[in-house]
Amino acid sequence: MKRLLAFFIISALLFALSACGSDAPSAPLVDVGASPALSGADSIGSDAAAFNAENGKTPAARVDDTAAAIYNGTEGITLYGAAAYTNTGDCPIIIESADFTFTAGGETFEHSFVPPLAEYAVLMPGETSFLTAWAPQASETALSAGMEVSLSVSLTPRRAEAARTLLLVDRLYLADNYPNFTTLSGRITCAGALGCEMNVIHIGFYDAEGTFLGAWYFTKNTLLEGDESKNFVVQMYGLPLDSLAERANSLSAIGFGFTL
Repeated sequence: MKRLLAFFIISALLFALSACGSDAPSAPLVDVGASPALSGADSIGSDAAAFNAENGKTPAARVDDTAAAIYNGTEGITLYGAAAYTNTGDCPIIIESADFTFTAGGETFEHSFVPPLAEYAVLMPGETSFLTAWAPQASETALSAGMEVSLSVSLTPRRAEAARTLLLVDRLYLADNYPNFTTLSGRITCAGALGCEMNVIHIGFYDAEGTFLGAWYFTKNTLLEGDESKNFVVQMYGLPLDSLAERANSLSAIGFGFTL
């Protein structure tokens, strides 16, 4: 046990030293810190029985912030909604379903969905993640791009029954591009000993006053061994947040790995 503990300590020190010695991308417009620290449950790996035995049985999720917009997307007038939520229960959770209720022009619009790849997005107590949804409207809608819209969100959490592969997401940079989309780049590090072949990353954007601007998610087919890091670049087409790199002051990100 002592030798195993020493191995983990040495590995963590070597990783920290290598991260400090590498060069960051040049001329960032927005620079943010790392994603949430690895919790003790992640070191259990594939021992799901031990993972569950050490946790509670009451799933709960609190919606912290919401953001919404109406814009003219590729499928016509589209409702965009985003939510930041925190696991307030005593056990790891996944979100089984989400109900987004938009209010605009004196009308309400319901949009219920199962978050993509929700079974892999295991959130530990106290951790925060994000949900994002797009709801294209019928061509005869009375809604128009830029209308004022509000959003309320209801979540149905469920106790997670399997261990997760947490991905640390850092060195995040935003750059606004013409015509009217933003590029996101950064680094993904696999915190699980077993590695993963695919991932889903959730990112929230905040302004200088801490106001929630919105969120984005993406997936990549990226093979990551345990403790391996890789850089990424994604073009955030369909994100109706103009001049995001100029407006965003901080970003929060969390990622989850999996193998199909």
